[in-house]
Amino acid sequence: MIHIYNPEGGSEADGVRYAQVLVEMHEEPVTWEKFTASFYKEGSTNRVDIYMPVVTFFLSLVTSDPHWLFFIFAIVFGYFYSRNIWFVLEKMPDKLGFSFISFIACYMLLCPIWNINAVRMWTALHVFVYGALPYIYNSDRSKLVWCLVSIFIHFSFILPFIIFILYHFIPKSVTVFYCIYLFTFFIEAINFDSVRSFLMLVLPDFLLSRVDIYINEDLAQSDNEAMSAVNFYIRLSYQIIKWTIAVAFFVICFYGKKWLQSNKSLYNLVCISLFTYALFNIVSLLPQGVRFLEISKMFSFISIILFFAFIPNKYNNNKIRMTFKGMSLVLLVPILFFLRKGCDYYGVSLFFNPIVNLFVDDNQPIIQFVKSVF
Repeated sequence: MIHIYNPEGGSEADGVRYAQVLVEMHEEPVTWEKFTASFYKEGSTNRVDIYMPVVTFFLSLVTSDPHWLFFIFAIVFGYFYSRNIWFVLEKMPDKLGFSFISFIACYMLLCPIWNINAVRMWTALHVFVYGALPYIYNSDRSKLVWCLVSIFIHFSFILPFIIFILYHFIPKSVTVFYCIYLFTFFIEAINFDSVRSFLMLVLPDFLLSRVDIYINEDLAQSDNEAMSAVNFYIRLSYQIIKWTIAVAFFVICFYGKKWLQSNKSLYNLVCISLFTYALFNIVSLLPQGVRFLEISKMFSFISIILFFAFIPNKYNNNKIRMTFKGMSLVLLVPILFFLRKGCDYYGVSLFFNPIVNLFVDDNQPIIQFVKSVF
């Protein structure tokens, strides 16, 4: 965890802001009473997340070094991240072919450890998925509390939490969910004023300032311009993942539906994947809403991996096998992109003794090191 590169000042990464907050809290200490007074209050300067500010507050009492802050963030993130990976690995056979390795690698890279630079959103994602998976797959309620905890890590997870509760009470039909999922592919715009007005009516007062920040057309236009400006291979990578999931669900719902209905655990997993993907397709039209698709992508990849791992031979015909192999090949593009992206956050000390790295100041990411050499 300590190898993760923390961008220096001047970067727009969230990690820079978190580091600055730690330094400011250490240099200008505040009392616990004054600190907690800013939580859940009306106004644009209120705090609606608990996790990051509280960790920063207590750490600021002893140090201003951001490396220790991100060390703590990485341990928490890494625990839930590893549990979500293990959820898949423990169900797989001992010997894995290339296709499964490709899908599992892509699943692992959907929300990798270097995402702690935006620690609130992505830690909340793994915490939410960690709590939801056992219930969806095994009807195990013991970890459901973590879905609620995710809201205190990032306030926006009140939306996935509500959707998760809604899913519990509605009839489960993979055909209906698949049709809704397909329908949302063709929705290209959303009325911001209507969404803003609705949220203003239903949200508590301390969240209203966040509505003005996130639900506006200027931010949406800025996001669209930023996406248009990125390299072609970045857009291609996300499109490959999107259409790989779409093709896989087509195969599952049309060629594997009969067997799927006999496997309750996997049936529930496919249903929640389609249901959340459909809703988050719409949410993704809002500024920053695309981030919620990562929840559905994680559910979807688990569904796809387990479906192709467990489907009996009598249902697993040549078309299904060839489709799975073809999808695993095209996934190499996003896998390479994600690994390249990781080079922006890991330092070259990744390859050194981790104990030594505690005493070595390494703020040069791998990609900069490679460019300096060549």
